[in-house]
Amino acid sequence: MRLASTHFSEDQAQLDIMIQLGFSTLQMRRRITRSRCCVRNYVRDTKAHGSAKPTRRPRILNDRDERSAVR
Repeated sequence: MRLASTHFSEDQAQLDIMIQLGFSTLQMRRRITRSRCCVRNYVRDTKAHGSAKPTRRPRILNDRDERSAVR
């Protein structure tokens, strides 16, 4: 069973062609057997799809400031 959040390269190629042909998300979903939400997320931003987002809080001090504070 495949994960719903990731697309294999053949699915991405099929989606790119269907986007160019003007298919609706429902038609795309039925052809590649993925969820509507998954297809919608790919269509919304095809370039950034699959790239990781920072999940942690940004640091207040950089490494240099941290070293000087310890001294």
